[in-house]
Amino acid sequence: MKIGDQNHGLQIEKYLNTQAVGDKQQNQQDVNKTNQKTAVKTDTVELSSQSRLLNKVTDTIKTQEPQRAEKLQMIKEQVQNGTYQVDAEKVANAMLKDLIKDLG
Repeated sequence: MKIGDQNHGLQIEKYLNTQAVGDKQQNQQDVNKTNQKTAVKTDTVELSSQSRLLNKVTDTIKTQEPQRAEKLQMIKEQVQNGTYQVDAEKVANAMLKDLIKDLG
């Protein structure tokens, strides 16, 4: 009496075929990686006019004018002393102008 699978030979053949397909895929992936490594890639950067303007504004903010520094120091002292007065009408007008500018 023989115990075992009758299709044992077929299973081994399927296994070997599967391994061969996997090896071919791995070899192709290795070739693709090698080709990608040897390809020369170049990067380019283009700055929009808005980013250039933002850089200019940032540079301007970093370099303070002496008069502006004096005014800021005066305002800081007034805030610390509790004597700083805000003109609510000027603030409201400036806010409305900005809103209109943003909407239009």
